[in-house]
Amino acid sequence: MLRMIAPPRTVQTQPHAYAVEMSTGDVTDWQVLSSPDDDIHGALLAALQAAPDGTICTSSQFGFTDTDIAAEFARLASNPQSRYLFDKSQEAGVHERPVVQALVKQLRPDQWAIGTSKKASQILHTKAVVLTYPTAPGWTMTGSFNLSASAESQFNVVDLCISPSRAALFRRMIESMFDWVRTNQPGNKP
Repeated sequence: MLRMIAPPRTVQTQPHAYAVEMSTGDVTDWQVLSSPDDDIHGALLAALQAAPDGTICTSSQFGFTDTDIAAEFARLASNPQSRYLFDKSQEAGVHERPVVQALVKQLRPDQWAIGTSKKASQILHTKAVVLTYPTAPGWTMTGSFNLSASAESQFNVVDLCISPSRAALFRRMIESMFDWVRTNQPGNKP
């Protein structure tokens, strides 16, 4: 397992509406995992299971068939600020739809959105999970890993990072897209 600690410096993300200043100096742990060699599913599941009550979970998914992860998303939805964003084309898949349908039944209506990107109705390809803890630094998993069994056998790379500024950045980016989908594509249902 590769561990990297970034040198202290600040990256400005302007002019985006969701921009936050991201300081790589607040990274306390950074792991890079690669499937099929590393157990990305297990690492994500362990992080979700370890998340204490009050944690905000923010997620954007393309390809979602993982019932273990869905159960943890439902548990973390007890925080009304948790948000779950799904790509419309993938959610309509024969394997994805039952999992998403079961999950959204456990969520409040304002906690989930299904849609496409702002330009030309393209896919929502981002695969990210953000955990904003009540009293600890934020945690992110970002990369190419779909939450599905087939992804475990494919070549995928993800970053697992503990960093308050990175968690804030990804949370704000996903929530911005979530809000856009809810405003502009409100009729999308699983």
